[in-house]
Amino acid sequence: MREEFFHHLCPQTVTLAGKSTAMLETLQTIEMVARSGCNPVLVVGPTGTGKELAAQAVHAHRHGPEETFVAVNCAALTASLLESELFGHVRGSFTGADRDKTGLFEAAGAGTIFLDEISEMPLELQAKLLRVLQEHKFRKVGGTKDIACRATIIASSNRDLLAEVEANRFRRDLYYRLAVFPIKLTALASPHRRSDIPLLAQYFLATSDVVVDQPKEGFTAAAEQLLQSHDWPGNIRELRNVISRALIMEKGKLIRPESILIDRLESSCREMPEDAAPKDFSLETAEREFIQRALQETGWQRTKAAGLLGITRATLHSKLKRYGIKPPWNENDEDDQNDESELEETYREACA
Repeated sequence: MREEFFHHLCPQTVTLAGKSTAMLETLQTIEMVARSGCNPVLVVGPTGTGKELAAQAVHAHRHGPEETFVAVNCAALTASLLESELFGHVRGSFTGADRDKTGLFEAAGAGTIFLDEISEMPLELQAKLLRVLQEHKFRKVGGTKDIACRATIIASSNRDLLAEVEANRFRRDLYYRLAVFPIKLTALASPHRRSDIPLLAQYFLATSDVVVDQPKEGFTAAAEQLLQSHDWPGNIRELRNVISRALIMEKGKLIRPESILIDRLESSCREMPEDAAPKDFSLETAEREFIQRALQETGWQRTKAAGLLGITRATLHSKLKRYGIKPPWNENDEDDQNDESELEETYREACA
């Protein structure tokens, strides 16, 4: 692993990997924005490109590990809950508010608050956020006292915020207040970023939490070619998941193409013509294909296949019957009947 391509932005907290022109430009922008003291900061890019990691990198450069980094997903909460989460509330301000609550702006202190998916914030809250950015103070829900906001505010979006402004879903004044010097993250399939794919794959291979029997040394040439040929609509997040699957499936020292299981949903959406009939993207279909792959990899040794899938042998047997999955040989031969009887016994024991 070539260490010069792994950029350690804060010891033991933030690491960015890349050697492409786009990645090096992003790193340079992160460093410039962090040193400038620019506040707020806007991070934009497609889903899965690492916007929160970029926010953590700005925080690491500017504040180091001593200050607090707090994050909130603006799309995950209702308007009332998000307001209380950000600003806090005083006792009795609404039904159920039986005590004072400290909001994230206050909890961040002199550190950083990261507002993920800012485009999903309701318009009424956007107005309150604009006041915080302009006056550097806020009030708790139901409160009358101004509280100073000392934190660096970093917002992110996977949407085109100017398009959201034109559609009247995002405040124009808030956009221009946020977009002082945006940090832009490039999709992994971009010609300016594609050279990072092998490096990122190697990084995820070395840092994965997946427990393996034998350490993996890398990828075969054919496996690297397969990784390079995919468009990665899920970007870095999708690549990390694919490498984790490969670690589960691969038994040798090198990752082979057969162990690289790219999501059928992702690849089918990429390859299907606009006028083509929709295919079956159900969870049941995906589970059936994954079970079949595990059985093929283990030579239809069902105990080992169940271990690969992380389920019990009895559960696997139940799913084989549910999906009508049968081995390639005659189901009626004596050995298979004995195997089926053993599985039935195991199932009864598991249910006892």
